[in-house]
Amino acid sequence: MVRAIVVEPYYGGSHRAWADGLVRYSRHRIELLTLPEGPWRQRMRRGAQELAERARDLPPPDVIIASDMLDVPAFLALARPWAQAPVLVYFHENQFTYPRLRGTKLNSWFGQINYLSALAADLVAFNSAYHREDFLAALRMLARQPNNWLREEGIAAIEAKSLVLPLGVELAWLDGVSNVRRDGSPRQLLWNHRWEFDKNPAMFARVLERLAVEGVPFTVAVAGAPGLNPNKDLLQLPERLGKRVVHFGYAEREVYGRLLAQSDIVVSTSRHEFFGVATVEAMYAGCIPVAPRRYNYPALVPEEWHQLCLFESEEECHERLAALLCGPLPPREPFRYAAARYRWESVIGDWDEAIEALGRRALPRTGTLGQK
Repeated sequence: MVRAIVVEPYYGGSHRAWADGLVRYSRHRIELLTLPEGPWRQRMRRGAQELAERARDLPPPDVIIASDMLDVPAFLALARPWAQAPVLVYFHENQFTYPRLRGTKLNSWFGQINYLSALAADLVAFNSAYHREDFLAALRMLARQPNNWLREEGIAAIEAKSLVLPLGVELAWLDGVSNVRRDGSPRQLLWNHRWEFDKNPAMFARVLERLAVEGVPFTVAVAGAPGLNPNKDLLQLPERLGKRVVHFGYAEREVYGRLLAQSDIVVSTSRHEFFGVATVEAMYAGCIPVAPRRYNYPALVPEEWHQLCLFESEEECHERLAALLCGPLPPREPFRYAAARYRWESVIGDWDEAIEALGRRALPRTGTLGQK
């Protein structure tokens, strides 16, 4: 059994769920060294300093598992007794291709943390094949810019030691949620994402208002976390759509489970998606997904249903929703089966092999190591 410590400066949201899932499902001894959820910029800038101070009081682990929020070189330098332990860095997201507000530029500090952390790691794991290629492509593009701080040899080294380890999703709790969908019309749409610009809620609101004007029957549940800067168009939906809005606001687990069980279609209009936990949860609960034909969505949605469920533009999003709200729905089971691939019980074997291999200072055989 390997003793591994997850070093996580941002112990909240999907980062917390991932860390807790490793503790619960791994056959290895997984411990946590974390900072609570907080301002992400501060966590990336200071997290290594604060966590290294605490790490020096602990015996070094066999393996360090760090998230993309940690400045790994700084942490290893400051927690010197730990510097000999092999490191796996796990990328939930990255600071090169995460959407930015219009008019803002890449903050090279955060991008450099991601690059140097990947360079310092013994193994670099991504939550999806899309994310791996997206990250490497961003490094290559930046390397062609004048006065950049990357080395081609460094990018090649990161690629050679990188693999895909899908994010485990806790889905067992949904097995006990009763299906309360009503047959017939109106069908219920679900928005289970944050309400901020990177999830593009303004487009979602426009499409819904157009469907309402056209007289298409539907109800909608708006869940997810509003975040610090919720979109004003989404905030105005209850006023504009009236009784069509059957839920509006963040939903705790019990209420969220009920919304998943009674909704027919889950919608994403996101400007990015490195993995897609919310879509996986909804698919597993029986919702039909409507999402962009890019990012990681084509990997989540069964290929035979891409034409029905995935869209290239706002106009196509409107067409897909109108067809699903007014016409026949596809069978739910293929989507549930596709989502079940990401249960912790299904993915933990690859995680455990990677951790064990690092404990032996070897590379794992599983995942998609070095695959283009």
